Amino acid sequence: MREFSYHWAAEKQKKWNEQALMRYLRRYIFPYHPFYRERFSEMGARSGDIKNAEDFQRLVPLTSKNDIKGDPAAFVLQPAVPGRERLYDTAPLRKTDMARYVIEAMKSPTQPGAPDRLKTFRSRVEQAARREWFPIHFHASGGTTGEPTPSMYTHRDIFTVTPRVAAMANLCGIELDHRALNLFPAAPHLAFFQVVMSQFLLGGCVFHTCGGAVIPTERQIVLAEKGKFDYIAAIPSYLTYWLETAKKMKESGAIKGIDTIKYAVVAGEPMVPAYRQRLKEQFAALGSDAKIIEGYGMTELKGAFYSCGEGSGIHLSAENYFWEVLDPETKRPAPEGAPGVLTFSHIDFRGTSLLRYYTGDLINGLVWDKCPNCGMTGPRLIVPMSRAVKDFSKIKGSRVSMLDLQTAIRNAPGVESFQVVITKENPDDPFSRDYVKVFAAPRSGSESKDIERDIKRNVKLDCEITPNEVIFLSNEQIEERLFQRTGLKADWIVDERRMPTEG
Repeated sequence: MREFSYHWAAEKQKKWNEQALMRYLRRYIFPYHPFYRERFSEMGARSGDIKNAEDFQRLVPLTSKNDIKGDPAAFVLQPAVPGRERLYDTAPLRKTDMARYVIEAMKSPTQPGAPDRLKTFRSRVEQAARREWFPIHFHASGGTTGEPTPSMYTHRDIFTVTPRVAAMANLCGIELDHRALNLFPAAPHLAFFQVVMSQFLLGGCVFHTCGGAVIPTERQIVLAEKGKFDYIAAIPSYLTYWLETAKKMKESGAIKGIDTIKYAVVAGEPMVPAYRQRLKEQFAALGSDAKIIEGYGMTELKGAFYSCGEGSGIHLSAENYFWEVLDPETKRPAPEGAPGVLTFSHIDFRGTSLLRYYTGDLINGLVWDKCPNCGMTGPRLIVPMSRAVKDFSKIKGSRVSMLDLQTAIRNAPGVESFQVVITKENPDDPFSRDYVKVFAAPRSGSESKDIERDIKRNVKLDCEITPNEVIFLSNEQIEERLFQRTGLKADWIVDERRMPTEG
């Protein structure tokens, strides 16, 4: 197939994308994917039955995180190879693939210092095959459940597919000679490794703080002032805390300011306009005029994607993913641009490969057009986003968007930081009425009674419920509440209600 281009018209891209998916299914998923091969066999479906996107959506069931947890290794492509134990009922490796490895071995003579096992022609052929199929790296997603779900990468995934995905970060204006400060904690998650892989595969000057547990926040801030960094990558809630700490250090004379930040790349939590404005004000207080660039990614996705400007929407890869937006009730495709749950399928990966993975992320829509901001054609997510299930909850009989609830409180004048706790009027009685407490830290100079009034008014207007109680604490006390569970992501909303059990 021709190499993909983001300069093509949208319809040409969609046709290429669909053909690439069909080819991937036919050549790799049906013969070599243990999980889907077994599922297709149970359904009586053959590769020739899926000729287009409509067939694909009709015949291929959705994949969930629970499917992967059952047997993560079954989602790694595994052709049967002579001389190796077959863990699953998959097809033998094609002779044409073996021929490719022979050619690769012929073009790659043994280098000086190569280990003895690679000094024979046969060993180099085997090594070429391992590069394509054998997983050499994985990281895992714990999510809110705490149960890790690994995504595995082969050598080919990392050095062939990942660079295409990582290169899309350059759309927002970040240049090769920019200095970056990575505030994501060093953990086996995509959030950290995406930055590391992008740096090593594409180039770039990045200092990885590895998180506050490794380098204390105050030390990071001193480093940021001295290092003259151009951009910062972080989880929004931690960045808010980081910037507030930096502001206090500036006021105390510990630093003069941080005036070089041009971009803040944030991911991991929904970014609404009020949140973006809060971050911009915090950067301005330090002397930086920073653009807030939104990112979207997850471990299962095996990639992260970014907006090209503030509020532009997040550019997605049409080269290595097939995207769907599904109605959360019917699970059927929604019209282009309509809200729904983002669902994706991998194209061209060899390690962990997923079809129709139901992310649970409710988006405002996906458009496939020429971006009015950067001029690139391709699929874009309309932001902001929230969880389709977790971020909607019944409170006092109303279906409340958790994102709207956060935004309503954040928009109340005088609110520095906050946390919402949803409990029961009688915590020991799961049948008692819902009780909503808002813990808030007031900004200097603000009146508590005015803040309480505005919080209750905003929540009533936006969510059709009224908080029962507004409790004022210091900013430090709120920060402690927000991060006490994971130390990483802020728990803006805590639901302490116990569900009634069946008698």
